[in-house]
Amino acid sequence: MYYSKDRPMKADDFSSQEHRHYGKRRRSSRTRLILILGLSLAFETSLLIMAFVRMGVAEQEATELAIVERKQTAELESLRPQVEKLHQDLDNMVHSRLPGLHRLEFDHVITLEDNYVKNIVFTVAGKGQEKQYEYKLVTHNGTLSLIHPRVDILIFDRAGIQIGLARIGVQKDGTPTLDMLDRGEIRSFSSKIELTDNAQPEYFRLRVYP
Repeated sequence: MYYSKDRPMKADDFSSQEHRHYGKRRRSSRTRLILILGLSLAFETSLLIMAFVRMGVAEQEATELAIVERKQTAELESLRPQVEKLHQDLDNMVHSRLPGLHRLEFDHVITLEDNYVKNIVFTVAGKGQEKQYEYKLVTHNGTLSLIHPRVDILIFDRAGIQIGLARIGVQKDGTPTLDMLDRGEIRSFSSKIELTDNAQPEYFRLRVYP
């Protein structure tokens, strides 16, 4: 509205002008608020989309891993009979080449009844690669004569290769000891067995001297 220099502005004119300025400020604030809300909504929407995409990828990977695991399990089950047959064939071959072998079982009394030898127990101690193998052999003199016990304990791996030896009744230099087994006496011998490095014992055999 145009106001003449000669005509003074009235109070209503001031009120109308302030109202227009207030309206402009209000519309400007509302526009900024809408813009901020729009940007926030767009940001949250982007985060949700990214989260859904990641969840979808993770679910797909989990499904693929489950499929691979089931496939590998089925393959192992199908190969198990072949592996067992190979083990059995190897056992038969080793026993035919080395008669008198026994399966080496730990913490189990293995009855032998070989001459004056009654039974033997093998144990293992330690952890990881630092293992120590021990034995306890029980003898019994059921005759009417004195017996000089002399026994060799030979240890073999799965392929039938000798990997350890323990001797009873002889000294390290091979000299026989003088410890005799009396009539009716039961005596046990125990010691550790030295094996070659990283060898895995599978069988044992006794060599009992009369």
